[in-house]
Amino acid sequence: MDPSTPLRSPNPSEHRGPGVYQIGGVPVEFPYKPYGSQLAFMGRVISTLDRARRQGRCHALLESPTGTGKSLSLLCSSLAWQRHHQHLVLSGAAAPPPCPPPLASDPLVHGGGFIPPSQPSSDAEEPPAPTSARAQRRQTLPKIYYSS
Repeated sequence: MDPSTPLRSPNPSEHRGPGVYQIGGVPVEFPYKPYGSQLAFMGRVISTLDRARRQGRCHALLESPTGTGKSLSLLCSSLAWQRHHQHLVLSGAAAPPPCPPPLASDPLVHGGGFIPPSQPSSDAEEPPAPTSARAQRRQTLPKIYYSS
C-alpha cells in the first residue's frame, strides 16, 4: 500500500472500484466494491483483533453464513490490521502486550496423544537470541494463522 494513496470512506455508495477503506482506524485494501456484510465483517475482525491484543488474548472465533464473502473479508482485514499494527510497533507509537503463555494441561485429557518430554533434550539447539531492539520488537508482532 502506497502511503501517498488517499484513504476512502468505507461507505460503499461513495466508492467505485478497488481501493482502500478506513475501517476501525485501519486502512484496508479490498480488490472489489465490498458489500455491506463484508464491511461489517471486516469491522468485526478488526475490533476483535484490537480487543484481543488489549486484553492479552490470542484466539478468536468469528462466524458468518455461507456466501457472504467472509474469506476475502477475513484475509484483507486481518492482513491490514497486522500491517497497521506492525507499523505502529516499529515506529514506536504502540507496544503490544505479548500473548500469555498457554496453560499447561494434560494432553491425554484434552484429546491429544502426545506426551511432552519431562526433560529437555540435550541435543536440541537453542534459538539464536535477538541482537537488536528491532529484532526484539519484530518477535512481539502478532502472527495470524488462517485456515478454512
